[in-house]
Amino acid sequence: MIDTQVQDRVETGDGQSYRGVTSTTQTTADPVTGAATRRSSTRTWSGQSPLVGIIGLMAAVVIVLLALDFIFHATGAANVGFGAFIFSAGTFLASPFTGIFKATQASTGGVIVWADIMAIVVYAFVAGVLSKLASMAAGSRAKRAI
Repeated sequence: MIDTQVQDRVETGDGQSYRGVTSTTQTTADPVTGAATRRSSTRTWSGQSPLVGIIGLMAAVVIVLLALDFIFHATGAANVGFGAFIFSAGTFLASPFTGIFKATQASTGGVIVWADIMAIVVYAFVAGVLSKLASMAAGSRAKRAI
């Protein structure tokens, strides 16, 4: 005799993620002794799209590079080694925003590059919008699968 019981539960939050638990319990009876054997397994998932994580990681890398570029410029760091890499990456990432605001001299002898701050704000906003769109797309696929 085999008795299988499957429970599937999906919990929805604010539309951002779907969490669920699938629990399977199987009971079998030994034909010789009549003793019951029970096996169960539980599987959980978050329902969050991997794309949301990738977008977040890329945004974090871009924002950290821009923040370091801003700090290095403001403190007057030398343009050698790691500093040269940060200056190069920061200049490339902030180039669409260069010229909107003038760079100003800092009291430490460095330069305040406002294009870096503008780039951080815009890239963070774009990453948030893309993450929300990816989350909504994953949520609609999860709802259709149920």
